[in-house]
Amino acid sequence: MKRFGIRGSIAIMLILRAFYAMNWYNVSPLLFNILNAYGTPFYLSGLILSAFLLGTAIFQIPSGLIAAKIGSKNTAMSGMVIMSLAVILSIYSPNFLIFLISRFIVGVGAAFFFSSGVGVLYEIDREKSATNLAIFNTSFSVGGGIGILLFSFLSPMFSWQDLLLASGVGTLIFSITGIIGIPQTFKKGNSDEFRKNVKSRFFSKPLLLLSLTLSGYWGMNFTFGEYEKSYAQFLGFDPTVAGLIGSLALFAGVLGLFIYRRIHIGSPAVILPSFLITICIIVAIQVLNFPDYLFFASAASGVMSIILFSLEYFYVIRIEKEEKYVPLGISIMNGIQIASGAIIAFAFGYIYSLNHFISWLFLAFISVIMLPIGMAELKRIHIN
Repeated sequence: MKRFGIRGSIAIMLILRAFYAMNWYNVSPLLFNILNAYGTPFYLSGLILSAFLLGTAIFQIPSGLIAAKIGSKNTAMSGMVIMSLAVILSIYSPNFLIFLISRFIVGVGAAFFFSSGVGVLYEIDREKSATNLAIFNTSFSVGGGIGILLFSFLSPMFSWQDLLLASGVGTLIFSITGIIGIPQTFKKGNSDEFRKNVKSRFFSKPLLLLSLTLSGYWGMNFTFGEYEKSYAQFLGFDPTVAGLIGSLALFAGVLGLFIYRRIHIGSPAVILPSFLITICIIVAIQVLNFPDYLFFASAASGVMSIILFSLEYFYVIRIEKEEKYVPLGISIMNGIQIASGAIIAFAFGYIYSLNHFISWLFLAFISVIMLPIGMAELKRIHIN
C-alpha cells in the first residue's frame, strides 16, 4: 500500500479521532442494555464511565513518555489498536467486572492515541498545525455526537454486542490503514538526552502553569456534558429532547471550528481569558432555570470547548522546542487536568444532589478560579 500524502494522512487521523470519541460515548445509550445483560443495578452504571476515564487518566503520562521514545505515530496507532480490540473483546465479557476491565483498557488505548495524535498532526503539517488541531478536536465532537445519537437510534433494532462489535471493527480497519499509510517521521535519540529532556518537561514552569490555568475549565466542561441531559429532564423536557440538548454540547463543535478559524490567536492573555469568562457566565445563568436557555448553553459549551482546547494545545506546541516531545507535554497537561476534573465532577455531583442552584454556580466559578495562576505565562506567549 502506498504511503499517504499530507491530506490523506490528516484525513485518516481525523477519522480515527471520530472513532476514538464514538468508542467513548457510544456506551451511554447502551447502559440499560449492558446492565440488564449482567443483572447489575443502575446505580452502578457510573462505573462503566469511570472505568474508561480511569484508564485514560492513569496512562496519560506513560503514553507521552512512550511517544518520546518510539515516536508519535507508533504510539497513536498502537493506542487505537488497543482500543479497537478492547471494544471487540468487551462483548464477550462473562460478567460485569470483566466488562469494566475491558472499558478500562479502552481508556488506556484512548490515552495512547490522543496526545500522540496531536504529535502526528504536527509532524505531518507544521504550517497548519493550529487549524489542524481545531479540526482534530471537532472530529472528536462529531464522533461523540454520532456515538450518542446513532447508537440511541440503533439500540432498539440491534443488540448492544452487535453495535459495539461494529464500532470496534470499524476502528480496527482504520487503525490498520493508518499504520500502513501514514509515513513515519520519528528519529531516535540517545538515552542520556532522552532522560534529560523528559525531566525538563516535568519541571517546565510554562507547561505546568498553562496546564493549571485551564484545569478548572476541563472539569467544568466534562461535568457539564455529563449532567446537562439530566438537568434538562429536571426542568421538564422528555428524555428524547433532553438527549438532543446534551448532544448539542458535542455537535456545536462544528460551529466552534468555524469561529476558531476566523479569530486572531496571537495574544493568549487576551483571547483565552475572554472565552473562558464568557462560558463561565453562560453556565452561571442556568441557575435561573429557564428551560429553553439550555439549548443555547449546551451549544455554547460545545463551541467554547473547541476554541479553548485548540488554543491550549497549540500553545503547548509553540512553547515546545522539539517536536518529539509534544505528546509528552500534552500528556502532562492532560494528566493534571483530568485529575482536577475528577475532583470537580465528584464535588459537583454531591452539590447537585443537594441544591441545583448552588451546583451550577460552583461549576461556573471553578472554571475561572485557576485563571490568574497562568496569566503571567500567557502574556509571554505571542503567536505571529
